[in-house]
Amino acid sequence: MPARVLLAVLSGAAGVIHLAMVPSHWGSSVAEGAGFALVGWAQIAIAVVLLASPSRWLLRVTVLVNVFAIGAWAVSRTWGLPFGAHAGHPHSAELIDLVCVGLEIALVIGAGVWMSRPSLGQSWHGARLAVFAVVPVAVLALATAALASPSARNHAEDSHAAVAGTAGTAGHVHSATAATATAATAESVDLNGLHVHGVKAQDVAAEQEPDQPLDPATRALLKDQLTIARETALRYPTAADALAAGYHLIGGFGPGAGAHYIGGFGGFGGSGSFDPSRVQALIYDGTSPTSQIVGLMYTGGSATAPEGFAGPNDHWHRHSGVCLKGADVLFPVDASVTEAQCTAAGGRYMATTTWMVHAWVVPSWESPAGVFSHENPNLRCADGTYDTDTIGRCQGT
Repeated sequence: MPARVLLAVLSGAAGVIHLAMVPSHWGSSVAEGAGFALVGWAQIAIAVVLLASPSRWLLRVTVLVNVFAIGAWAVSRTWGLPFGAHAGHPHSAELIDLVCVGLEIALVIGAGVWMSRPSLGQSWHGARLAVFAVVPVAVLALATAALASPSARNHAEDSHAAVAGTAGTAGHVHSATAATATAATAESVDLNGLHVHGVKAQDVAAEQEPDQPLDPATRALLKDQLTIARETALRYPTAADALAAGYHLIGGFGPGAGAHYIGGFGGFGGSGSFDPSRVQALIYDGTSPTSQIVGLMYTGGSATAPEGFAGPNDHWHRHSGVCLKGADVLFPVDASVTEAQCTAAGGRYMATTTWMVHAWVVPSWESPAGVFSHENPNLRCADGTYDTDTIGRCQGT
């Protein structure tokens, strides 16, 4: 009886977590949302049958279902799933999925032990049974804490490896206003004074707001965060160092935005808190092996921009109308690419990316527009201008 209850609680808790994550995943990828729903209902069904009529056959099914779920999670965090709107994009590990996979591992081990020792716990009574009763309660408490954590609220977007921006301008938001603002796109102005598209209207308005003054405590925390960010950037001084560390170029070079080498963790650890050493992309002044590090990019958030660097001045932005092929972009971001153009080029159209922010923290590459500005005017084309063609590439490239 104790083993039956424990396995049922483990399976039910994992199932509830999967079902709770369906809406956020479904909103960005129907395939991922459906997968979460199927696994969640399977785990809840297993929990019910374990309580009602356990059997060796059911224990084998329990092991298979959860080994499959653990394997899918490992693939999604290592290489990215081979299907869905984020195919080929590795996800970062968040508290909510670490708790869930921990429950599944415990479930696999518990089912295996029960199959090998069917009489385990049958003779327990009194104090031993009372002590054991704490375990299911602790499991439920852990699952509840995970569901209440920031990583659960922002899970789908926090964990997705973002598409790195290249050329063009996007807006930025660091408040809850984005949740209620319209999703319409608007025009913005690039470094040449020309209009570019593919940015959110509410983000453009936020981009134009001046930086806010900081109180001493916030300024001290931001100083520490920027120090960590700078030290992280300087560990990869050239593009060759980024490649050696497992990062890869995405989208080429764009004036104002540089060349993004993607492959990191976004900025948020298992606790859901911001960690400036967890970088989604390293930004360089070109695409040759000797190109120099100039800045960093972090990602996260869902409907609203995440709480990243201390204070309100880290201007998080999103891009609209991105054309993907595997883990790469076929056109520079904000190049006004239509879904038809993307399909014709053999790509997959992404309506809106996750939130991202640039941090220009490398000495001599500080942006005149601000440490968190989307574009850095110091990043120019080889001819010293910001001139680009119709899809955002430097003229003559």
